[in-house]
Amino acid sequence: MDVTNAQKLNKEDSLLQFIIPSQERCRVLLVESPEYLTYVRELLPQAEIHCVVSDLQDVPLDSYAKVDVQWTELNYLQERLTFAQKYFDIILGENLLAQAGNPQDILTGLGLYLKDTGSLITSFINVRYWQVMVDLLQGHFYHVCSHVFAASEMEKLLCASFYKDVSYAKRKGRPVPQELAQKIQALGFNDDNDDLETEMWLMQAMKSMPSIGELKRLYTPEIRRNLVTYLRRLEYGIDTQESLARFWQLYQENQMFPAYVAGFIKETICHINDFLWHFCQAVEVGTVSSENLVQEKFWQELLAELQKIYTIEEGRELLANGEVEENEAVAIAKWCQGNPPEAYKYPAEAVQSCSATVAEALGKNAASDRKIAFITCVNNQQQYAEAVLYIKHLLLPEDMQAEIIAIENAASMCNGYNQAMSMTDAKYKVYLHQDVLIVNKYFIYEILRLFQEKTIGGIGVIGARCLPASGIWWDGMRTYGKVLHACEAESTVLSSCMETEEAYIEAEAVDGLIMATQVDCPWREDLFTGWHFYEISKCKELQRLGYKVVVPKQQRFWAIHMPKEKPLDQSYSEYQRIFLQEYGNELHPEI
Repeated sequence: MDVTNAQKLNKEDSLLQFIIPSQERCRVLLVESPEYLTYVRELLPQAEIHCVVSDLQDVPLDSYAKVDVQWTELNYLQERLTFAQKYFDIILGENLLAQAGNPQDILTGLGLYLKDTGSLITSFINVRYWQVMVDLLQGHFYHVCSHVFAASEMEKLLCASFYKDVSYAKRKGRPVPQELAQKIQALGFNDDNDDLETEMWLMQAMKSMPSIGELKRLYTPEIRRNLVTYLRRLEYGIDTQESLARFWQLYQENQMFPAYVAGFIKETICHINDFLWHFCQAVEVGTVSSENLVQEKFWQELLAELQKIYTIEEGRELLANGEVEENEAVAIAKWCQGNPPEAYKYPAEAVQSCSATVAEALGKNAASDRKIAFITCVNNQQQYAEAVLYIKHLLLPEDMQAEIIAIENAASMCNGYNQAMSMTDAKYKVYLHQDVLIVNKYFIYEILRLFQEKTIGGIGVIGARCLPASGIWWDGMRTYGKVLHACEAESTVLSSCMETEEAYIEAEAVDGLIMATQVDCPWREDLFTGWHFYEISKCKELQRLGYKVVVPKQQRFWAIHMPKEKPLDQSYSEYQRIFLQEYGNELHPEI
């Protein structure tokens, strides 16, 4: 667009449709799109507006003299923005990814400057537009130096770049000839989204879901992080009495209310029946003594709020049938107390064999083939302490010994893991990040069962059947497994790939967030002196020795990963180059 008059912009056909008029003092950044300035000022008269362009000489500054805008001359594709992080409510620009060397880097990088409740408004060329396909059929592709996307592909890219919600609008192109439309659809093309005539997709990508934004506005990030920590411990049965006491203290100190906690539970708790069971067991709803009536009233109000959200019919039926007489909340509690969560319904073999916890097995004496070590490189003690708490609650056979090894000040991930390997003779080792919670209490039982097959050298929870030519596992055509990502306190995202029907699927590579082994071979610290590609290299080293690396079938995810949202650092591409130089001719890409 080359428009300086707001009246020339068609709101229905532009990015303006995503901006809601407001008198609030928000902050807006326009990127290479000064043509929107006048209209944005009209819609948001109190806004602090900035505009970034690569060359101010190309901008008719006199046309915007009355807009009250702060200009910055900078190439956003090559230079970091000069603003504070989490500064803007809105970042807007036409086709911002078209010339990006790495679109994910640009999406993630721009997201750093958005508030937790902010949004990125942009557009992209639709690869499924009929004219693009006709050009391809005729042997032409006019986007060699620019990116085009399908909406479904963009959604995956946004998810990987830490955006939580997206809305689309269409910018129509020329009508598709009817005969051509019939021919394309006859070949199996699904045009449910009216893709054939959509030349560009306009989109608004949100850093948070609207409901999550409401949760963020009331309390500080630290309070919200503590809240989800205690609620999650209750979900997975981790020190329930202590967790409940800490929750109650946090609740009182910050003057929370039941509806807020219920909303928080809805966004962060994945297994509501598990949570309710542990919660009701700890609280003993309906039996609290008279001196704790304030607490009792809160528990009942919270359960009533959860009833509205989840419609827990089983509890209502108890009440309707006269099995309980108190109230709906107590009916829910009575039902929960009699219905243990699915996580406890493991086969009798598992229950009988796992008669101890890791906490009880620490320091025991056992042969090396009855030892398991949990190994982590640590630079954040608070995160690591939470990970260790979950490890200590894992179940294992009574005759096994457990070790928990932390390596601080490691020069690299490979260096730290090699140090730990030399410190233990445990046959079974679990390498995990400090921000990973193992939530399947039968995790050790699961991996020992898989390791009965001696050809299996390594196990991960998510990975690729075959590595693509890039060596990046998530770019593979067939990815398997699942893991829950909880990058922020107020929400979770289940990264769920394909699922095998068998006990496991062999993978060429697994993600390093958690990796279990029963075979020792050195981590290649001679090659990988940083924090990337170390686990992909380990997979290839195990395969060089003739062992398989596998991703197991998970009825429910085994682990929660809580990484900080940030773009890949510049060293990633260097370690990718090193990996491909060492292992490139051993890859089996499907594309």
